[in-house]
Amino acid sequence: MSYWKCVILVLAGAVSYGILSIIMKAAFHAGYSPYEMSSSQLIFGGLIMIAVAFFLSRERFRWRYVFILLPVSVMMAATSFLYHQSVSQVSASLAIVLLFQFTWIGVMIEAIADRKWPTREKWLSLVLLGIGTVLASGLGIDSLKSVSLYGLGTGLLSGATFAMVIFFSGRLVPDMNPYLRSAISISLAAILLSLVYPPAFLINGRLLDGLLPYALLVACFGSVIPILCLAIGVPRLGNGVATILSAIELPTVVLLSSFVLHEQVSGLRWAGVTLIMLAIIVPQIRLKQARSTTAILSEKSM
Repeated sequence: MSYWKCVILVLAGAVSYGILSIIMKAAFHAGYSPYEMSSSQLIFGGLIMIAVAFFLSRERFRWRYVFILLPVSVMMAATSFLYHQSVSQVSASLAIVLLFQFTWIGVMIEAIADRKWPTREKWLSLVLLGIGTVLASGLGIDSLKSVSLYGLGTGLLSGATFAMVIFFSGRLVPDMNPYLRSAISISLAAILLSLVYPPAFLINGRLLDGLLPYALLVACFGSVIPILCLAIGVPRLGNGVATILSAIELPTVVLLSSFVLHEQVSGLRWAGVTLIMLAIIVPQIRLKQARSTTAILSEKSM
């Protein structure tokens, strides 16, 4: 698969996370708890991916894959739970900003793992992302005065665990069939989360009492689409580039707030969206120039 197709896949996965936050707020407004949404996201996501892998994956299941993919599943379960906890305690804008800390955390994790300092382009992207995130979130000093410390803590932790999901997605068995890989990762994450918070909604009637539509939506946009896209795209792009591309999530939320929820979006928030988009584009321009130079040198040497 070409580089640019992988870029599109990672962007699609990040956009789906932006859509997820809107669905989550609607589910909480309808009276469903963070525990129900976290569990249903992973359980139904796992079931959907098992069905997809059964029909589309030609690679056989091996038990050793379960142990190899355990780290990414643990981080996946933690991200789902922590983010849903944060969204239930603080505003959607603040929860997304807290999750957004995965950008610089992910770049730092890659730098430590590879023992290689980030390039100037990545530092520029991080600076633009930082400024753009503050502006695009629309948060002011007044909105932070009465913030829930629990929501703040779980939001920051969700950013750290999501950075680890991206990191492990690019490092653990990168050549494995992405359908099988996603099915195992999500299903294992569902089992791990169920050990801590048993999915009582499966037997207490809540599922058929209105929860099922929300469960399927969060499963698709919170597990199936993003995890599958990451499984395909990250091993080919690298963790640092994939982390920066994933920043498209916040602009997605702002756009949905404006055009779907018909919320008033200020000029400062649009400016923030513009800066985030620039932060995503900068490394791609540099990479395209480097690829062009390499191609020219290769032609001359022939």
